[in-house]
Amino acid sequence: MIRVVTFDAAGTLIRLVNPPGQTYAETARLFGYNLDPVRVQDAFGLAWKSLPPPPDCSGPQSDDDRDWWRALVAKTIELARYEIDRFDDYFKEVYETFARPGVWELFPSVPLVLTELNRLDIRLGVISNFDRRLYDVLLHLGVRDAFEHVIISSEVGVRKPAARIFLEAARRFGVEAHEILHVGDDPESDLRGARSAGLQAFPAGGETTHFAGLLSSLSLHRSQISEDL
Repeated sequence: MIRVVTFDAAGTLIRLVNPPGQTYAETARLFGYNLDPVRVQDAFGLAWKSLPPPPDCSGPQSDDDRDWWRALVAKTIELARYEIDRFDDYFKEVYETFARPGVWELFPSVPLVLTELNRLDIRLGVISNFDRRLYDVLLHLGVRDAFEHVIISSEVGVRKPAARIFLEAARRFGVEAHEILHVGDDPESDLRGARSAGLQAFPAGGETTHFAGLLSSLSLHRSQISEDL
């Protein structure tokens, strides 16, 4: 029986209002630089793919992955062929910007999905390769209280698809792994990762049709259990 539904965050529940390159360029203007947002966005994509993820550790990352994000921003600016003299100040502003209101938004179908899952008495959580800024993001978007537990990689010490982060969710909820359905948009990190840890998994990318399928599946699942009883 599915007792818990957990969601990936970025790409499933939430999305950026503007591309990262645009935010990087807008922030640079505060420091007197005129960066081409398209050029910076292209560089961001290359940096994101080339930069290894933060290393695993046995517990919370001491810097909340901040050094990794600094390396990503530095690599992006380098690949875009720009130089920013006050880089530490610039990075601090960029880093903090991504936790402020108005930078992220919910996918349109999310409020209805959360309401319906609550109606089905499903406990809700988040499992995300994010850092502690996610708490503020969810709070600004008005959904933090919808989730009983928010499990983030910088606090666990490993990232999806590692089994440990999914099993940490099972531990916090006090349920068996197979009683959790994880919903996410990434085939490797979310779907294969969850299944390898013994959870069930459902593909979704924030679109109404995907979430409609989720609700239909859970409603049918609950109905079949009721009939068996």
